[in-house]
Amino acid sequence: MRYLVAVLVLTSFAGCTSVYSMLSPAQKRDIYERVSEDVKGHVERATFLRGSGYLHEALSEYQQARFYGDLAPVVPETIELLKNQIRTESKAAYNRGQKALAAKDYEKALKEFNKIMRTDPDYADAEKYYWRMLNRPENARRISELESQLWGVQRSLRNAQDINKKQRRQQQAESLSKEILAYQYDNSLAYDQHMGEFETYLEQRRNGMAQVRQGYHFMLSGDFDAAAEAFKKARATEATAREGVNGLYRLQKRKDAIYLTNLADSAFRRGDLAQAEERAVKAVDADKEYAPASLMLKKIVRQRLALESDSILSDTRKMIADGDYRGAMEAMEDILHKEPQHKEARALYAQARDALKASIEDYIELGSVLFNQSRYDEASDYFDSVLMVEPENHIAQTYLKRIILRKQTLQMFNTETM
Repeated sequence: MRYLVAVLVLTSFAGCTSVYSMLSPAQKRDIYERVSEDVKGHVERATFLRGSGYLHEALSEYQQARFYGDLAPVVPETIELLKNQIRTESKAAYNRGQKALAAKDYEKALKEFNKIMRTDPDYADAEKYYWRMLNRPENARRISELESQLWGVQRSLRNAQDINKKQRRQQQAESLSKEILAYQYDNSLAYDQHMGEFETYLEQRRNGMAQVRQGYHFMLSGDFDAAAEAFKKARATEATAREGVNGLYRLQKRKDAIYLTNLADSAFRRGDLAQAEERAVKAVDADKEYAPASLMLKKIVRQRLALESDSILSDTRKMIADGDYRGAMEAMEDILHKEPQHKEARALYAQARDALKASIEDYIELGSVLFNQSRYDEASDYFDSVLMVEPENHIAQTYLKRIILRKQTLQMFNTETM
């Protein structure tokens, strides 16, 4: 929350002037990442509390995360599902608690009403039954015994020097704290033990993420050795091991992208466009955020398209000279689809179109001759060419309809004679 307040102050200095807009991209990114990390803290705490059965507190953490809007990796459906879970589990625990009371199983009754206090403290009259069961001598005695054991384990843990012994004591302390919290959800000794581990984890994560941010800063500035060192420190911290590994992976991909971009540039200078494009594509795939790779790929593609266009333009000129105006127009349409402002392609397209318009009468006459000779496919080509420049030409439309009918008639005749 403290980072969000900082952003609000920066974006509303003196009530109207935006200080945030005056920050450098690196400063904006730093604030964004810090706010994002704060949001993740709420979400991770909510996840931990939910897994521990503290659904009411988990809901509060999720709602605080949602306050940040789109920065929060929490969809509204998650909150609704949690609310439904709270209602369902509270009702079930209440019914089990009442049955335990009827059977005079006061230990089980306490545990069930304690579950409700963790899930929804305001559910029905569960709090009344919780306090009754908590104050029963046998339950109070059991909690006191467990507290005494936890005190002893914590004392031993503080004095332990051996790592293995420390881990065993830590596990014992966590187990005892969970057992106490199953009776008394807000027992300060057990709750502090249970949450203390998680808060330690969050602190480690904050420190680890600072290393991750530093690693990316070094990577973007080209200091790869310093970046690798920062990512390795993050990897060595259990709370940010995954982010450290991801950072090292992205660092290697950045190195790969630089290497492949240099190879693509060398191939481009040699005139080997096929190899240059292949390596540039691999460079972009390796690291899409590495701008020189994308720029190199665009440069290569532009050159390839220019060469391809030159070849097609040469063929098109020959088509026009040979009277294949429709083929010339289609060839130019392909170029213009990729490069709408290609001047020479537009000029040749217009030349072929004008020539075709001037030849409409000849095309219709040739088409009709071919039609009368039952050469329907060849006739269709001529009439289709006419419609390319005169879509409303009635004669060409009529002949094309007649060709379709003739073909259908021939097909029916052939079917009947088989």
